[in-house]
Amino acid sequence: MAKRTSNPAIFLLLLLTFLIWSNSFIAIKLLLARMSAFDLVRLRFLPVGIISIGMILLFHRAAAWRILRAHPLRVTLGGLLMVISYNLFLNSGMRYVQPNAASLLIATNPLITLLLAVRFLHEPFTRRRLLGTLATFAGLALVVLLGRVGGAGGTWIALDKVPYALLVLGGPISWAAATIIIKPALKDHSPLVFNFVSLAIGSLPLFFFVDRPFIGMALSLRPLEYGAAAFLSIACTILAFSFWNIAIKNWRASNVSLFVYLNPPLTALFTWLFFGIGITFYFLAGGIIMLAGILIATMDLQKDAAIVTE
Repeated sequence: MAKRTSNPAIFLLLLLTFLIWSNSFIAIKLLLARMSAFDLVRLRFLPVGIISIGMILLFHRAAAWRILRAHPLRVTLGGLLMVISYNLFLNSGMRYVQPNAASLLIATNPLITLLLAVRFLHEPFTRRRLLGTLATFAGLALVVLLGRVGGAGGTWIALDKVPYALLVLGGPISWAAATIIIKPALKDHSPLVFNFVSLAIGSLPLFFFVDRPFIGMALSLRPLEYGAAAFLSIACTILAFSFWNIAIKNWRASNVSLFVYLNPPLTALFTWLFFGIGITFYFLAGGIIMLAGILIATMDLQKDAAIVTE
């Protein structure tokens, strides 16, 4: 049975996780000014792959082998979805999407996770959650169609830029699918070792795409860009992914994903602090509707009549 959401240690761990992840959009935006979406995936996850493989070989060979024998498909799909799929979608879309807008689009993750958890993990789905679902999509439409989602902070989104916002949505879909896939496998295994194994597998294909142009680009980065890349690799991936796995092991998937709603306000705060980038009325209104819908959809109230039960 899942632990209740009053567990203070997991609560604080998730707060720390999203303090870290809310700044990832800013680091991604900074690096995309110098490289392609695929270059950024390689720059972030090649070091992650090396570190993960090293940690497995040095400290966790037996535990990693048990995970691979017990859940080869789950650990492989989880790694590929979180490393390749999630980041290619996010990085490709963020070429024309501001960090604040990207974090709002990623904030659909709790909603997607909830729907998948109801179907595959038999978590409850209530009328309140259905109302929250509809409200979230209404807010999302307002953000995408009227908010400043375009690359230039002072312009409305152009029609030809809408596909880039939709690309960003591929990120939370990949993230939600990975969460649902790995949760059953975490029951009897260390979430830290599972993280190393899934990251190693997810990063492995990238080693076949190391070439001279990529190496030259990586060696030409400025100190701030190296710092952003290290932040994405170490803090956002090695550490924060491990925190996420610990929370997923101990709580319902839909309750953990609720914390994703912290991303938009935290990202907006840090974007304002670092770059002075503001938000429009429609962006704010759509964001409030989205976050309210997500919060409503993920609330567990016993008095709500269940639409779907086990």
